[in-house]
Amino acid sequence: MVAAKDWVAEADAILREETVRVLRDVPLRSRTSLGVGGPARLVVAAAGAEDLARVMSRFAQASVPFDFLGAGSNLLVADEGPSFVVISSEALDAPPRIARETVSVGAGYSVPKLVKRLAAAGLSGIEFAEGIPGSVGGCVRMNAGWHEGMFGAAVASFTAISRRGEIQETPAGPGTFAYRASPGVGDRFVAGATLRLAPDDPDRIRERLRAFHDHRVATQPAGARNACCIFKNPPAEPAGRLIDRSGLKGLAVGAAVLSEIHANFIVNRGGATFRDVASLIDRIREAVGKATGVTLETEVIVWR
Repeated sequence: MVAAKDWVAEADAILREETVRVLRDVPLRSRTSLGVGGPARLVVAAAGAEDLARVMSRFAQASVPFDFLGAGSNLLVADEGPSFVVISSEALDAPPRIARETVSVGAGYSVPKLVKRLAAAGLSGIEFAEGIPGSVGGCVRMNAGWHEGMFGAAVASFTAISRRGEIQETPAGPGTFAYRASPGVGDRFVAGATLRLAPDDPDRIRERLRAFHDHRVATQPAGARNACCIFKNPPAEPAGRLIDRSGLKGLAVGAAVLSEIHANFIVNRGGATFRDVASLIDRIREAVGKATGVTLETEVIVWR
């Protein structure tokens, strides 16, 4: 591993020899739905999988640390910013190509936008994701879901890039996806996905979308800055119910507050820091553990 003081210079030297788009000192509070996070020293936003694979290969050979950014909807970033290069999928946003029930789409494409496009095309299967503020790549990598719906159920295959820069076309199988995880993706960057959906009447699809939307607005802190669910649901009982039963709604640390609407959401009410949110997470986990005996596992990804 390149020493902390050297990785920026090493990465910068590599990137100056490449044609990929590079952003410098990007405030990640503007790139995350929670609105928390310091600057990323270097953000790589390649528009082609081949270019990105080459850069990742060179980073791996030089021991330059890097990690992957989608839409930042379940991400908590340190106030100092991440100690690695950020590889963003934002330029890999090829719109959906529809061939009957099969849809190919870029990793950086917006999932809510995709849901609407599919509804208009009369294709059903991911209506539950209408309110997930994520990208296709992030939803594949995390197997994002809501209620009984999981994104992985619609994935036929995906294009991934290993950390050594190998582009791999991977068919989805029985072991590819799990609850809020994608073991078959592993520690690879998702560059695109092919979905297999079911034909249906567009009006019926839109009715389901409205029902999901109405339920989400009624039960989640819509319009407030948040990172979606903070904790994974334990097998026996949803995390939100355990937190609510522990009497924690409204608990606050600094500008981070546990939502009064849904107990598994932390809201940034303006100016929350990483330390505010991390401290609140620790207090919630400790209180729930004492009250119920259950140790909650975070769903949100933490970058330091």
